[in-house]
Amino acid sequence: MQHCTAATTRYLLAVPPNGKYRATIFLIHGFPDISMCWRYQIPTLLSLGLRVVAPDCIGYGRSEAPRFTPESAWRYGYRQCAKDMKELARQLGSSQVILGGHDWGGAVVYRIALYEPEFVTHLFSVCTPYWQPTKEFRSLEETVAMIPYFGYQLQLANGGLENILQTKEQIRQFLNAMYGGRTASGEAVVSTEKGILLEKLPGVKQTPLLSKTEMDYYVDEFSRTGLHGPMNWYRTRKQNWKEEQEFMDSSIEAPVLFIQATKDTALRPELARNIDRYLKNLTKCEVVASHWALWEAPEECNAHIKRWLEDVVFGRKEKL
Repeated sequence: MQHCTAATTRYLLAVPPNGKYRATIFLIHGFPDISMCWRYQIPTLLSLGLRVVAPDCIGYGRSEAPRFTPESAWRYGYRQCAKDMKELARQLGSSQVILGGHDWGGAVVYRIALYEPEFVTHLFSVCTPYWQPTKEFRSLEETVAMIPYFGYQLQLANGGLENILQTKEQIRQFLNAMYGGRTASGEAVVSTEKGILLEKLPGVKQTPLLSKTEMDYYVDEFSRTGLHGPMNWYRTRKQNWKEEQEFMDSSIEAPVLFIQATKDTALRPELARNIDRYLKNLTKCEVVASHWALWEAPEECNAHIKRWLEDVVFGRKEKL
């Protein structure tokens, strides 16, 4: 596995030991995360003969992180991400790819398949259900009024948090809190309704989901450009809505695997209640895990992904 750079995007590239691969899969991370979030899945994908590409999305890690302005907002939108991934694939010699996503990455892979249907042969999403484009725009405030446990997004979008949490130690505390770390007395430091509980943040302990070495790596990567870039993804709501209006009557034709995390308090199971009506070729399964299912239940996630790849992807068409 090696770090590579193409234009403004940094990505991990891994190829099976014999150098031959049956297809290319792009893995898109979520918030707050980086390409390394797929560390437990990449070996399984390589064993199936896949070439793996895991980018740091714009604003994250070693990729470009432009300041958010009315003029640069488009850089953080779904449509531009679709164009960026298609261009990266072209540079790597692939005209079609399989997609995998988690959290925001799950939202992204659905939209890439909607915007670029010829580019995506199959896709999977962990935690994130599909939602159909809507005719009416709903602001984040209106959405939170309907779904109170999305309230944390207001804190992330308003810009205040990134101005408070700037040092390496503060970023470490933020990441530990987001990844399920608690205080010495066992109190949570994140509320889905309110966001980061700043008064408790200094007392957060190391998350059990990452080793100290892994956390040090994450802190270094997030400290490169701070939290502004990652939080910009919460500021493109209206732009994304405008750009997807032409896809109101479109549907995703590619086969989809949706892995639901039953203990996810942000992307709760009830959000996926009706996705069957919008996805024509859906495989749905679940893991007993929190939002960080890729790390908390890697064997279970890998088993679902492997079975789907073998049965649905390669069972019908040996070579993509």
